[in-house]
Amino acid sequence: MVSEKDFPLKPYAGFLLVAPKLKIMYCPTTKVACSSIKMLLAKASGSYDQMRLDRLISPHMARSQTIHELGVSGLTKLIDMSANEVDEILNSPDWLRVYATRDPLARAYSAWENRIFSRAPGTPQRAIELCQDVIIDGKVNVTESFALFAKMLTEKTNEFMDDHHFLPQSHIVHPDKFNYNMVARVEQPDEMQRLVDEVNRRAGTSLTLERHNVGFGIKLEQVCDQHTANRLQAVYEMDYQTFGFATRAFPASIDPLILTPTETAMLRGFRASIERLQSISFTARSLTGFRFGVRQIYKSIVRKISRGKKYNDPQNLFW
Repeated sequence: MVSEKDFPLKPYAGFLLVAPKLKIMYCPTTKVACSSIKMLLAKASGSYDQMRLDRLISPHMARSQTIHELGVSGLTKLIDMSANEVDEILNSPDWLRVYATRDPLARAYSAWENRIFSRAPGTPQRAIELCQDVIIDGKVNVTESFALFAKMLTEKTNEFMDDHHFLPQSHIVHPDKFNYNMVARVEQPDEMQRLVDEVNRRAGTSLTLERHNVGFGIKLEQVCDQHTANRLQAVYEMDYQTFGFATRAFPASIDPLILTPTETAMLRGFRASIERLQSISFTARSLTGFRFGVRQIYKSIVRKISRGKKYNDPQNLFW
């Protein structure tokens, strides 16, 4: 593992992943096709390990989401590499250094739908408390619920930023600090395909970019008016400046999108199932016992020191 003395940019590099066989460094940004790109890199590298999926005890909303577990994807954190390896990765012309971007409003809606509306595992409880459903006659008003989220994100920004789903993209990617040589905009299919083609060229494969996280099928335009857009654009102003996104115009007012009683009940049932999933995961972890926990911490430390060469077993994945 590289030290901060040998790698002064280490505090900014925690998100960076490496596919050594492909000579690709990728900075994943939540809600910017990162599940799809991670899956592409893992399969192209031959490091994707499906055998581990059913042995994970950390909660996930879908099997495809386990790609974010390093033990499943087989990808390596840049900060787990040696100083010489880091220097080569960041400076060699043989390496592809890539990140993807997404329109800030579309990303903010996707983050809200996943973390707040769906109550995905790992969502900070404080964020959920601040963004309760707006209920009309016992039914969820999606438009007003999203507007409340934008209001709370504006007024209590710091309450949300512990969850990297809400962090500005520029705070994750840091394009001013790392020498990237490819950028793929999610809204531009040709740029995304260019990334896929380059991965396939390096791997000798013919993979396609799989789509994950399709959500509820609700479009941003159905729930966002200009006032809500203004609030979100102010929160993510740095992303507009850093990546050159154009601001978008929305109607001053829109018809509210309100779930039917059946849809509201289904949403609550869906959230309840996620709560049970998290409860089962918590119980599974607690049953492992103190001695097992101490042993797992030891194994985790050794795994980091050896850059994944030792103790890279399924029982260690949740550390």
